[in-house]
Amino acid sequence: MPVRPSARTQALITALISFCAMLASYAIRYRLLRGIPAYGLLYYEAIALFSAALHYAAYRVCFSASSAEQPGLSAQISRAILCECLCFLITLALLYAAGLQYVSRIAVLIGFALNVAAICAMHGFFLSRSRRAGLRPRSVLLIGEGPAAARYAAAAAHPQAGHHLCGHVAAAPQPFDCPYLGDYGALEQALASASPDLAVIALPAAQYVHIDPVIALCEAAGLPLRIIPCYESRISAHLSASLFEGVRMVDIRTVPLDSPGNALVKRAMDVALASLLLLLLSPLMLGIAAGVKLSTHDTVLFRQVRVGKDKKPFTMLKFRSMRRNDGETSAWSTRADSRRTRFGALLRKLSLDELPQLFNVLRGDMSLVGPRPELPCFVEQFRDEIPLYMLRHRVKPGITGYAQVSGLRGDTSVRARLGRDIAYIEGWSIWLDLRILLATPRALVNDETLPPLHKAS
Repeated sequence: MPVRPSARTQALITALISFCAMLASYAIRYRLLRGIPAYGLLYYEAIALFSAALHYAAYRVCFSASSAEQPGLSAQISRAILCECLCFLITLALLYAAGLQYVSRIAVLIGFALNVAAICAMHGFFLSRSRRAGLRPRSVLLIGEGPAAARYAAAAAHPQAGHHLCGHVAAAPQPFDCPYLGDYGALEQALASASPDLAVIALPAAQYVHIDPVIALCEAAGLPLRIIPCYESRISAHLSASLFEGVRMVDIRTVPLDSPGNALVKRAMDVALASLLLLLLSPLMLGIAAGVKLSTHDTVLFRQVRVGKDKKPFTMLKFRSMRRNDGETSAWSTRADSRRTRFGALLRKLSLDELPQLFNVLRGDMSLVGPRPELPCFVEQFRDEIPLYMLRHRVKPGITGYAQVSGLRGDTSVRARLGRDIAYIEGWSIWLDLRILLATPRALVNDETLPPLHKAS
């Protein structure tokens, strides 16, 4: 059955396409268009090799999602175009930095156009091939019972899933849409009669006494085998295995930003963009500082202890938008908070009070994108009330985040925000960060109410 290639395979194909596109652009520019090259073919071959390596790195980062995730064609193409734009700009910048300013920009642009066309066609081909695979599904024998087995059986019932249940083996017949082939003692006979392409084991915890003989029989039959753990609902889609002194271990919740390479890429982007934003927004921030001083007659910056990565406290900065009060270090603000000044309410309405957190980003306390940091008192409360709440502290908190651009900010459901935060943490990629940053301007204006201009008499 045809399957969608892995992210690494697609990145390798993309690198090869890029190499060929650059050489083709040289031929188009100097053979068809009859230009006179300032550099020989050898230079363009070197540029083609660099372009291939750059494309491989970019596509490994931007298409690093789990193999279980298959975004639609439009999402894949938009992601590919973004990668191409980044590679194009980086190539031009490095050509200038290397002193190769006479490399034909027309040739580089032609290579960019060829890349976009070929890579979009590649994604369309793989996606249509993967969807056609649903017409020729793999024959699967389901071994097990209980909630995990039921969820798998329901998922396999979809025509596009690529799995067809030829039967199930369990202690007793289950309400699955496939024949019951007997209990665990009849497994060997079931394997012989059903001749499946794949076995899926989904035993409940009480039946794990059968796990070793079941695996042994499947392996003796030379059958590919997948196991759905009884704790399947507790694990993420990203797993990693390791070997410690001969002992095999599985990390049930791998966070992409635990990788030093991913963390370095994200940190570099944070420093570059935060520095650029501070430079561009410095006149606005000076004006806001003057307005805060005049409206509050107090310190311009409001400092508050929040909980950051690895549960470490840090001091978060904001423009002061409220009068000094007893609850400013331990209470949530609301959309119509009476403590706000009129100027502060405007800042909060436009989210401009968050701008000083760019300094937190440069200091390394925060990131541009991540879960919003919380007060220590609320962290202690939610860690006991909400499962997986502390997973938020596996990454740096952010100025903006997936929850915020999804409309979940301020005084909204903590559980709903946590769902978005965990989806971000487990599915992180540079592409996701860029999507959130691009969506942030639309989420800057919130639904906080502005106070009346005049008090009622």
